[in-house]
Amino acid sequence: RSTSNYAELNATLSEELGSFTFCVHMRTNDTAGSLVSYATGRISNEILIEGWRGKGFKVVTSGRSFSLPVLDGLWHVICLTWQGVDGAWELYVDGALNRSDSGLGARRVISTQGTWILGQDQDSQGGGFDTPQAFSGEMTRVNLWDRVLSTSEIGTNWTTFCSHQGNVINWTNTQIHVFGQAGFAQYDHCGKCFH
Repeated sequence: RSTSNYAELNATLSEELGSFTFCVHMRTNDTAGSLVSYATGRISNEILIEGWRGKGFKVVTSGRSFSLPVLDGLWHVICLTWQGVDGAWELYVDGALNRSDSGLGARRVISTQGTWILGQDQDSQGGGFDTPQAFSGEMTRVNLWDRVLSTSEIGTNWTTFCSHQGNVINWTNTQIHVFGQAGFAQYDHCGKCFH
C-alpha cells in the first residue's frame, strides 16, 4: 500500500452531471482503500468510493457508508446510480440490487473541471493522498454514464458486465496514466485490469 501507486483517467466532464451511473470490476481482500475519487478545485470529494474499516464501502457525497460483501479476494462488479434532484441512489453488487435510498447529495450536481484518480483519495485536486486510504487490489472496467442505467442495462452476468461502455468514462478508450508500481495485468473475465 503506497501513495505512489495510482492511475489518473484522462477524462473530463464537459458539463455538470445531474445524474450518473458508475460501474467498476474490483478484487481486494484489504480492509480499506479508495477505489475512485473525483475532485475539483472547490470540492475534494465530489465523488469518492472507498473501502471503510473492513466493513464494506463508503460513498462520499454526503458521507454514506454501506456494508458490502466484496472485501473477500473475489472479483465483484459494483455499480452505483445517483440522481441529484432528490439524491436517489441504488447500489448493485454483481448485478443484484444491494441497497437503495434517497437524500444522497440531493439538489446538487457534480461539477466540471475535476480530476479522476483510481486507487487514492484526493484531499486536494490531483493529490493530497494518504497511505491508509490507498487501494490494494485490482480493478478494471471503470465506466461512467451521465444518466441512471436500468437494472437490465446493468445486467446480471459477465457478458453484460464486460460490454459496459460508459459515455463519460469508457474503459476501452479512455487514456489512463499509471504512476508508481501500479500496472496492468490480464483479467480473466474481460481484458486488462489495473493493479
